[in-house]
Amino acid sequence: MPVHHFMIEDLLGALKAVALFPLFLLVPGYVAAWLLNVFDFRRRGMAFRLALAIPLSISICPILTYLGFRFASAAAVWAGYGVAVVVFLLLALMDRRRWRVSLGRQSFAIAGILAVWLAVCLFSLVDLQIGDRLYYPTSALDYSVRTAFVSSISTTGVPPQNPFFQPGHPVTLRYHYFWLMMCSLANQAGGSAISPRQALIGGTFWAGVGLMSLLAIYLRIFMVQTGEAFRRHTFTGILLLAITGLDIVPSLFLLFLYARGKMSFVLPSVEWWNEHVDWFLYSALWAPHALTATIACFTAFLLLWNAPTWRRYTLPAALALATSVGTSIYVAFVFAIFLAVWTLVTLWKKWYRETAVFCAAGVMSLLLALPYLHDLSGPGPGVGAGASGPLFRFTVREFSLAALVPTGQALSQTWRRILVNGTLLPLNYLLEFGLFFLIAHYKWRQHRAAGRPLSRQDLAFTVMLATSALVCTFLRSTAGCNDLGWRGFLVAEFVLLLWAADLFADRARLDFLTAHQKQMLVVFFALGFAGTVYDLAMVRFYPVLADRGVVPPLDWMSPDRNFGKRTYAERSAYQWLHTVTVATAAVQSNPKVVFQDTVGMIYGDRHSIAADTFCLTGFGGDPAQCPPVLSRVLAAFPEDARSLPASFQDICRSLPIDTLVAKDTDPVWGNLTSWVWTERPAYSNAYMRLFRCPSPDRTLTSSR
Repeated sequence: MPVHHFMIEDLLGALKAVALFPLFLLVPGYVAAWLLNVFDFRRRGMAFRLALAIPLSISICPILTYLGFRFASAAAVWAGYGVAVVVFLLLALMDRRRWRVSLGRQSFAIAGILAVWLAVCLFSLVDLQIGDRLYYPTSALDYSVRTAFVSSISTTGVPPQNPFFQPGHPVTLRYHYFWLMMCSLANQAGGSAISPRQALIGGTFWAGVGLMSLLAIYLRIFMVQTGEAFRRHTFTGILLLAITGLDIVPSLFLLFLYARGKMSFVLPSVEWWNEHVDWFLYSALWAPHALTATIACFTAFLLLWNAPTWRRYTLPAALALATSVGTSIYVAFVFAIFLAVWTLVTLWKKWYRETAVFCAAGVMSLLLALPYLHDLSGPGPGVGAGASGPLFRFTVREFSLAALVPTGQALSQTWRRILVNGTLLPLNYLLEFGLFFLIAHYKWRQHRAAGRPLSRQDLAFTVMLATSALVCTFLRSTAGCNDLGWRGFLVAEFVLLLWAADLFADRARLDFLTAHQKQMLVVFFALGFAGTVYDLAMVRFYPVLADRGVVPPLDWMSPDRNFGKRTYAERSAYQWLHTVTVATAAVQSNPKVVFQDTVGMIYGDRHSIAADTFCLTGFGGDPAQCPPVLSRVLAAFPEDARSLPASFQDICRSLPIDTLVAKDTDPVWGNLTSWVWTERPAYSNAYMRLFRCPSPDRTLTSSR
């Protein structure tokens, strides 16, 4: 059988998505900025216009798209984007002289940066194919879930349905899906040429471009950099996006313990040694929606910063804040607390015009976000999977090395968290922030040495930094993982990035440091960059190394050393299934999985009746409706290979499914008297067998 080149397919599909996204993430922002004349847009050069148009599009398009789908129709949304394209072309024609590109060093530098970032995205996110072995990166742990959401949005519309649970009726998805909705637009516009996953990869590239553009806009407008200084600060800031903390140090130590036989596992990412502080590159590749929420928040603040002079900025700022709520509710929560504190600061400083603007924007953004918040208010735990209860709880940030501190039996878990984790917070954040920990310290020293009050900009940044740090240190999200602590620090990180760019780009600003302190900056920079390189390599090559026996296999990826062959076979099976089923077909596999059915989520593009033993009702639906549905599904997949499962005909009659999936890792696969072997599959290979439930208009055929 000839080998199908899935890697090339992913590369081409992702590149098509990258080329298509400007229709949604550049053109609308350009038109809006021109119509509102934001920051004297009409008088600016083309580089400034493009740099502003991208973060502005990311900030206002998701909420407008959501409201269009919600209260008008899909046709109205597509018509709106069509009008934006027409207006953009007319503006380009009117301003054609500004579009002439000057091929100087700066243009080549920008092109080089974008090319490197595109290469990083493709290298990190597409499947790696070696012959008939296929390896998705470990970041697919998160990407697979969001791929299924993009597919659901494209298939079921807005508000979308939970693709992992169908208790006899559709249930609304509860998730911050606005960014995935934008990826769905690319998926729908590209048709069969762009899969949901490839649309996500293309969106990841543009999320990174949006962050780089926002960095440049902040340096130009908020920190008032011009000329050569502005270019130097911008390129320095972009370089610093590739720096993480000192995670490489504990990660290599744990790797050393594994090599000495002291540990039985190897971490598949440099960030996983501790409660995450996700830096920009990791966030872009694992959670681009959080990055775009950060872009929306900071774009809103920049607009509000100038709104007292130009009142027309208040509405786009409110749109951006509403977008952040639907893009990452955790980033929006942190930024909302900062805005509340900053509003009090404006009152204290008697900046009453600013106070009025911030209050007006807050009310407007809440009204705009209310329909989405209403969608989240269905039964169940809310955003993401997890136990029911409040969205947040008080804590002291976890520190993995705190487990080494002996405290005896008398100390309760609560007091241990307060006393031990609290005492070790400086060490925790030194390791997590690395270079940027030093930047914050040196920035404070520089301010003390100057003997002057904080500038208005630095006061705002300091309040941002303090708010983000306090919230992410003493609160955690209760829905599954601590997404609040992982994503909420992006607010503080952007502040530190701007401060670092300011210090590194101008050597004169470092004159107050000793030679030893400057050497420390260089060492921390090198360790931060090494951590990023290590993480990229580990996320990409961990599955390959596991198949080669270098590292232990991850149980949620493969139980043995046949990961590559199994993944190739599974993707081939799902690819065939796409050609014979409609997009709304229900495809059911064994819900008893290790953590999640990553392959089904990332390649299936079809909904399930029950995706795991909890039906993933954290993403929508009533948990009380899961057990009866689950019991009918589990009847087909007994845990004991010797047990007789329900007959295939009974399964089809009891479940509204199109296709039943059997995998070689299912216990029922080993029972030669089960339906897996007594029924004729519609498709089969060495690792998967697909069985289609009969319907009046279907003739059953077999494919191998």
